[in-house]
Amino acid sequence: MRSQKAIELADKIMSKSQKSFDAEWVSKNLKELREMAKEEGDPAVIKILRLAYEHIDENGDFNIGFSSDQNEEGEEEEGLISDLDYLLTLVQRSEREKSREEIKEMKKLLLELK
Repeated sequence: MRSQKAIELADKIMSKSQKSFDAEWVSKNLKELREMAKEEGDPAVIKILRLAYEHIDENGDFNIGFSSDQNEEGEEEEGLISDLDYLLTLVQRSEREKSREEIKEMKKLLLELK
């Protein structure tokens, strides 16, 4: 995302959700962020934000296991960053090729979870 206002909104969502996750508030603000992405005309970001708030609306959280890792025994371990924070970081850096690849992977996972 290029808009400073959009980047600040993403930061606000991350900051507030780290303290206390309010699914309704996060969903509402992701919808607002999506409208900003529409203004920028970035279809990948528009789509991932829609999938994210739909997942939150349906499940009450955004714990999709994307940012977790497997330890040596093959067991899932929580990542150092929440899935929501990771998504918003990718969105903020969506001009980078690596971020776009990760957005596509997250989109695929969200579609599989439906």
